[in-house]
Amino acid sequence: MKRNYFYLICILLIMTAATGCKEKDMGTPAASTVADFSYAISNQGYAPCEVTFTNASLNALSYSWDFGNGQTSTETNPVANYTTPGLYTVKLTCAPVNSVYYNQAVKTMVVNVKDPLAGLSQVLYFTTRGNPGNGHMVILDDAPPLQQDFVATDLSRPYGIAVDTAHKKVYITDFSNQAIYRYNADGTNPEKILDATVPGQELVGDAEAIFVLGDKIYWGRTGGIYRANLDGSNPEEFIAMHGGDNEPEFPIDMQYDPSTNKIYLVNDKTDYLGGFWSVNFDGTNFTKITFDATGTSDVDGTAMEIDFRSGKAYLVLYGSDGTVAPENGVFMCNLDGTGFTKIGDYGLKATWGITLDETHNKLFWGVKNSNSNPDGKIIRANLDGSNPEDWITNVSPHAMTVVWIKL
Repeated sequence: MKRNYFYLICILLIMTAATGCKEKDMGTPAASTVADFSYAISNQGYAPCEVTFTNASLNALSYSWDFGNGQTSTETNPVANYTTPGLYTVKLTCAPVNSVYYNQAVKTMVVNVKDPLAGLSQVLYFTTRGNPGNGHMVILDDAPPLQQDFVATDLSRPYGIAVDTAHKKVYITDFSNQAIYRYNADGTNPEKILDATVPGQELVGDAEAIFVLGDKIYWGRTGGIYRANLDGSNPEEFIAMHGGDNEPEFPIDMQYDPSTNKIYLVNDKTDYLGGFWSVNFDGTNFTKITFDATGTSDVDGTAMEIDFRSGKAYLVLYGSDGTVAPENGVFMCNLDGTGFTKIGDYGLKATWGITLDETHNKLFWGVKNSNSNPDGKIIRANLDGSNPEDWITNVSPHAMTVVWIKL
């Protein structure tokens, strides 16, 4: 019993001593530095893209960024550009306000720049004239070209081809049949989506040039440029062309420039004025381009291709006396007509197709020696026309285009 009293007295003494002591004032600890950031990426994360970084760091004096692509910055909220797909480790280093052990002055984060071509194949599409004609495709890889034929239809003179990569469809215009056909990307499931013999679809008569933009197809024929929905519904006149000195009459081939919102075209010279033209997408400001070689704008073009990266136009011209091109050939010039020069030859008949492979910097064009017999070929050359090679032989090539698409 005495022992219990002794323990109780000790406990009371300890509690009294504890409550009688003053708390020690520890003060406010020094602020730590914490590196932190987030980011937003453009183009749905596909290269090329722009990445905007938002700095959320605490108590930092300055910032040093390493974007993992060779670029750096000391800005608070920088923007970096990524042109190549890949995983990039971004590192933010902050200069701390105090040298305390609990600083977190560095943060890293991986930015995933996706490959827009992942799962896609690069394909050369082209048409041939014969009995009947057809569409074809060649996958552009390191192997020798292997021609794959579309499902056969009644194609006769397929002078235009365009591809809707978003919906994996191929469109072919037929001058003789006065129709537009649509295929799957692999050349299957042919559909005649516009037919001039069908009431309400007369606007597709003698169609040649064609391109796809957004949810519309646009084609050239006598009188201007016409358009319809991707399934051929609601055909209508888009840009009327009345001829004379100020307007072309029949776009044989054409291409849209998204950077300037213009359409470039070559105009028929057999029955009309010919020429290489541009026009605003709203139908204003027709411009007939003059060539510096002779100061003339009079040419007879049958096919064209624009390299918008370099501002070069590739024109397939039928020889015409008194013009800048008195003989048949493939010509190159700047978009304003300067730098006009011949870079290649073609066969005895007019060539209706030329296209670019921007991935490998190659130019393709057709050579025909008769209208429809398989006695022609497709030439592949460098972009300046040098080192031409017979790439595909024993064909009657007409329209052609190169795209990346999921097959």
